[in-house]
Amino acid sequence: MVDHEEVQAALSARLDGEPADVDDDVIDAHVAGCGECRAFWEKSVTLSRRLSVVDSPRHGMSPPADLSEVIIAGVEPEWRRRAAGRMASLALSRTLLGVLGVVMVVWAALIVSDAGGMVPVSSDGMVLDPTAQPETAALMIETAALRLAVGVGLFFAAWRPQLVAGTLPIVATLWTFLTGFTMRDILLGGAETEQILWLLSLLLAVVALLWAWLAGRGADLRAAWRALTADPN
Repeated sequence: MVDHEEVQAALSARLDGEPADVDDDVIDAHVAGCGECRAFWEKSVTLSRRLSVVDSPRHGMSPPADLSEVIIAGVEPEWRRRAAGRMASLALSRTLLGVLGVVMVVWAALIVSDAGGMVPVSSDGMVLDPTAQPETAALMIETAALRLAVGVGLFFAAWRPQLVAGTLPIVATLWTFLTGFTMRDILLGGAETEQILWLLSLLLAVVALLWAWLAGRGADLRAAWRALTADPN
């Protein structure tokens, strides 16, 4: 004579596809005459079917044939959402890099134009205008060359995001180096508007490069921002 616990344990083993210590005929006969065990069996079968893993009460529990499709169907929407967000973030950062590159190149061209009038020379290289300032003009040309170099670097970073990792340290170092001297000039009252604008444009370039680098590596910027701004209390 078997008791309820033995029968229910055998029924659970049947669902799991494992051998039971009690003969199937004995189990079936007991379930047919026992309302408690029959209710246990019906609930177990219903639960297993809801989990979509029961092939047959006789053949036991096994994963569905389309388990991989079920997993992909559950994961794919989230993956697509994250991929779309990453691509949009990367596209915005590349656009910002391109705009900054245009600004740098145009700025360099304007500086060269201003410096050209400061060194009027003859065909033999002699300065014709006694008020000309060739030394200042040379410094302006060097400044224009620096802005042009940064602008071209930003263009290439926007074109090939793989180059961001090499461009970012250069622009960041330039911004860090100039920040100290600009702060000194601001405190001494000798800072010029163009000097401050140049520093701000470099800072914006650093932010754009860092943004593109993080987006290219698949970083979730929104999640990172929420983590940084989270209130620990």
